[in-house]
Amino acid sequence: MSRQEEAAASLEAASAELAAFIASCPDEVWHKTVDGDGRTVAALAAHCAIGNDVALAWILQLMAGRPVLETPEMHDARNATEGERFARAPKAGIADALRRSTERTARFLRSLADDELDRMEMLGVAGREVTVGRFVANFGRHMAVHLESMKTAL
Repeated sequence: MSRQEEAAASLEAASAELAAFIASCPDEVWHKTVDGDGRTVAALAAHCAIGNDVALAWILQLMAGRPVLETPEMHDARNATEGERFARAPKAGIADALRRSTERTARFLRSLADDELDRMEMLGVAGREVTVGRFVANFGRHMAVHLESMKTAL
């Protein structure tokens, strides 16, 4: 299996697990704050859906030889703002956004050429240079980590 296919399949599997969680999440838990995170289950699910598009933008920057300048502090501030905005978001809207962003991201991952995966640039949130291939390999893991946090709210 190619690195592109592995990254896309991992993302799709994590997204399917998150979609199943969203569908089965009791309403009284959906807007509950996740211990240790400070965001609600709804906000974390929205973060995962939005994160697909943020990651796509970062890939395009890396591929163009442009460093991703977002620092960990900037990223945390954006996540906090996002958390407030989506704290009370409805399940259906987040589930739909997750489906659409996952389809878009997986399709893009599969379209990457091998030489594109080897492009390297600074990823500010990581504080180091990374290859596109190394970055995309983490997409599914990012979502899975957040899903585990959401499950603690049950």
